[in-house]
Amino acid sequence: MAAQKTSSKDWAERIRKLLTDLKLSQAGLAERLGVSPPTVSRWVLGRQEPTAESYVALGNLAHPPNGVYFWERAGMDTSTLLDASFHNAVSSLRVGLRDLRLIVGRKFTRQLTGTANAVAVAVPLLNVTAFGDRIPPQGNVSLSEVGVEEILLAPLSWCPHPESMIGIHLAGDSMLPAIAPGSILFVDTAVRDRERLHQRIAVVSHRDLGFKVARLERIGGSDLLISANYKFPPVDVSNASKWKVFGEVLWWVSR
Repeated sequence: MAAQKTSSKDWAERIRKLLTDLKLSQAGLAERLGVSPPTVSRWVLGRQEPTAESYVALGNLAHPPNGVYFWERAGMDTSTLLDASFHNAVSSLRVGLRDLRLIVGRKFTRQLTGTANAVAVAVPLLNVTAFGDRIPPQGNVSLSEVGVEEILLAPLSWCPHPESMIGIHLAGDSMLPAIAPGSILFVDTAVRDRERLHQRIAVVSHRDLGFKVARLERIGGSDLLISANYKFPPVDVSNASKWKVFGEVLWWVSR
């Protein structure tokens, strides 16, 4: 039973798909990666997860977005690789926004107009949900697979780093009464330094659990996420290899 359960892991399914896409046998993949065939067999069965080095090599073999998925599993920051996927989502808005002076994040699309007299910031709302509960509301969404739902506008004065602003959804009530479930969080992804984020609301990502939002507290050498709702216990995010800071929540809106 245990082996059957682990075989359904997402990374194992991705590797099986990669074998199909590349039309390789397990022995052929092992030869390309410089590992043993039994190692690849354990990956495919979900019995042993690849090392970070093997994930990087898998990412180099795969085509986007699968390659980005493998790189993320290795712990790489892939946020700067997303330019192309967001370009088309915003370029269709150019006609309607022609007369509005905007700053558009360079991570997501090219700038529509000059920034010298910009009055607003175009913030892409991603189809990503940060969880405010003990467990994620749904399966984790890899950054390699996200899309832009719509473009939101924000005053330039609200955005210290205009080109790094994104919007994401919030599910769960761990941030009540401060932030209501269903709110949209505006995140400054340029702010990732843990010391700077001490006692500020942050979004932290886990490669399996997804995005978690809470106030970051640095206490006695440990980094804890403290929910506004006292019913939710703190979450230890000290292990930087598992928990990566995604950005600071500057403000939010409820719909």
